[in-house]
Amino acid sequence: MLDRARRLLSWAPPAAGEEAPPLSLTADEGTWIKLPDFKTHLNVVLIFFRRPDGEITEGYLRQVQASLGRFQELETAVFGVSTLRTDQLRAARTRLGLEYFLLYDPLAWESRAFRASGRLRPFCKDTVVVVGKDGKILSAERGFADPESLLATLARAENKAVPPPPQKAAPEEENLRTPGRKPADVVDIDSKQALAMLREKDSPYLLVDVRTRGELEREHAPQVRHHIPVDELPHRYAELGQTTHIIFVCQGGGRSAAAAEFMTSIGASHIYNVAGGMSQWEGPKQSGPLVKG
Repeated sequence: MLDRARRLLSWAPPAAGEEAPPLSLTADEGTWIKLPDFKTHLNVVLIFFRRPDGEITEGYLRQVQASLGRFQELETAVFGVSTLRTDQLRAARTRLGLEYFLLYDPLAWESRAFRASGRLRPFCKDTVVVVGKDGKILSAERGFADPESLLATLARAENKAVPPPPQKAAPEEENLRTPGRKPADVVDIDSKQALAMLREKDSPYLLVDVRTRGELEREHAPQVRHHIPVDELPHRYAELGQTTHIIFVCQGGGRSAAAAEFMTSIGASHIYNVAGGMSQWEGPKQSGPLVKG
């Protein structure tokens, strides 16, 4: 009881072992991120920050980006959280070259549940929280925790060694959608390339349409095997049955790019986006509800 009263008075972050609050926020690209959706299969690092334009905050967000592959090796998704609007967060993510999503927390309501907000004024306090696959807090620290200490905490939870820093590689030809993204994370392709991949013998590729039901029923590619609107993907992606060799398509290429980025943010690989979408699809089209073959 005394410890609880002390935490309330000091507004300290949650203690290790506590059940994490069920955070549910919109990402800068428009997808809906729900913390309970990651339970049992991914750890989550939440970086609460007030603004991304200060030297310390910018440096830290970039530092985490530099270690993102190591976090993914430990089956961990990373998200930033701020009260800035999604368009401001999207601009910041592009400017800083971040591959992980930044989440919009209006009035810092979700941050307050993690005791990562101002007690009276609605802003996020610099705080880093690590949530394990069991939904419980692994660590929570005011300020920006050293990424190496976060990796060590996650490695213990996964009973693995801390992944080593990546070796510097020779420059590769870029095939990127977002500045700062590593080659081969999300690859933009046109419809001809998509059709060729889908027609390969024993093709492992899955074509997923992320438009609305109305758009899909007006016309869609007969090769589509799953229809999941982009805003439902974070809590329905398990329906795909695979997290590699996925091709996303929408009407113009924007929503499918957001879907592809979400999948890579949770550790998926061989993810493709059809640039131009169905508006530039050069293969057959059909109307009506999706028929799975």
